[in-house]
Amino acid sequence: MNITASYTVTRNVLLPMRDGIRLSADLWLPDTREPVPAILFRTPYDRSAYNPDVLRPQQCVEAGFAAVVQDMRGRFGSEGEWQPLNWAQEGADSYDTIEWIAAQSWCSASVGMSGLSYCGTTQLAASLTRPPHLKAIAPTMASCPEFDRIEAGGALRLDLGISWLVVTAIDWLLRRRAAGHALPEAEALILRAVQDPRFLYEVRPLREMPLFSIAGFPISFDELYTKLSVPTDVSGIDLDIPTLHIGGWYDFSHSTAVNLFMRQAAAANSHSHLVMGPWTHSSQLPQIQGQVNFGAMASGAASRLHEVVLNFFRRHLKQDTVQLPRVRYFLMNSGGWREDSEWPPKASTVRRMYLGMESGVGALTDSMTDEDRASDDYRYDPRDPTPTVGGRNLGLGRLSMGPVAQPLGHLSDMLRYTSPTLSDTLDIAGSVTATLWISSSAVDTDFIVKLIDVDVNEIALPVCEGALRLRYRSGFDHEAPYEPGAVESIEISLGHVAWRVLQGHRLRVQIQSANFPHLDANSNLADRLGAGVAVATATNKVFRDRTRASFIEFGVLG
Repeated sequence: MNITASYTVTRNVLLPMRDGIRLSADLWLPDTREPVPAILFRTPYDRSAYNPDVLRPQQCVEAGFAAVVQDMRGRFGSEGEWQPLNWAQEGADSYDTIEWIAAQSWCSASVGMSGLSYCGTTQLAASLTRPPHLKAIAPTMASCPEFDRIEAGGALRLDLGISWLVVTAIDWLLRRRAAGHALPEAEALILRAVQDPRFLYEVRPLREMPLFSIAGFPISFDELYTKLSVPTDVSGIDLDIPTLHIGGWYDFSHSTAVNLFMRQAAAANSHSHLVMGPWTHSSQLPQIQGQVNFGAMASGAASRLHEVVLNFFRRHLKQDTVQLPRVRYFLMNSGGWREDSEWPPKASTVRRMYLGMESGVGALTDSMTDEDRASDDYRYDPRDPTPTVGGRNLGLGRLSMGPVAQPLGHLSDMLRYTSPTLSDTLDIAGSVTATLWISSSAVDTDFIVKLIDVDVNEIALPVCEGALRLRYRSGFDHEAPYEPGAVESIEISLGHVAWRVLQGHRLRVQIQSANFPHLDANSNLADRLGAGVAVATATNKVFRDRTRASFIEFGVLG
């Protein structure tokens, strides 16, 4: 690897956009007379503080690339108004920035993009506009509403949306104050919410939480929900552009990385790649996630993730001959990384386990029951929703993320089905799906399924999870009324995972109807999202007999 010993950084360069607005950028240029490819980072989180584990500007220039780190429109050093989640605007600004970079004397006219979270999703927005000089993208933990809606099952990711919004609103408030429009009450509200946003979640109706009543606030409740959750047409995303998808198994948007990679692979894009680590949604990628230490090689630094990204850009921006694995994933609890030519792994097979009952206790078995009629029910009260504990959420509020031990309380508002003790290790790799026969006493309710690993000390760690709001059981493009008491079959995606269940452990399927405040608590009344005040208690039932078998399916490595 060639390392450039010296470079220069030029701060606060104002780049012109098509409408005359100027966006602030820092230019990191290696000390060389020859034009070099450039890697663009566009961020709403302050360009001067941009320092993620995936890839840093300094690592780019040391490897012989130019790096451009830009504040997005209306953020920190850039002009214009901040419009959260305005992907059309981000696409246009990305296009203009890429073409400006390509026209500079220090650039070889080949531009790539990198960045995490919002910065990753911005790359997908840029891809939609197809800039002529954009040659490769490496979105990390990007989000796409089409896949996010499936993960949330049609519910609102309440804590994610609100906690992210109040954190990003700080710069908006400071800019308002600097412009002579100080809002003392709003500042106090947002400061309180940054420290702990949970008081906002208790407001009824949700859409009237005081955050959205702040004068000039850049987004409404409806806009936030629409932009976060409503399926959008992503067919325009350039499926041919070389793409390195990077995600974490405990990232709330992990399915975007996996599913877009699979879509590109199906479109015969041989230049798409996938890297999945054991990480939660964070710019730092340590080996410890939740309550589990996955081993030294699990961290982004120890796994040399930045070198993987740089090699990807060497191949597609410099046309260097570089070998890259098509799929690289961390098998959690194995201590190491694996490589494959496809996802799910080529050697995986599908295993089905049925919900049953043994000695009066919920069981998870390989054989379907021969009972004629069998079911279990539980009571879900929206006034006391089952709390969020770990899993795939965003830790900006007060929630824990990742593999965190599931509590034994709230047994009355959930069902559990546990397998026998495993006599050997079991490697789960691929998608996980639950098929349930259900009924409810309510006109609408949620069904949430968790796959859990229970160790010899009865510590139960969530492996993956999925949800479905009953009104969307026929598809997320429309609401289908439910007749209380009707028995129907539903399918719930738990996403993708790579997890080793150790010998002596047991698998468990847990079914509940709330995961609050990660998801908004369903009122059981089929009211418009965020509009309801009244609630109703629901009795929810799961059937598990020979004509209405409920089961879970997952990929297993041979």
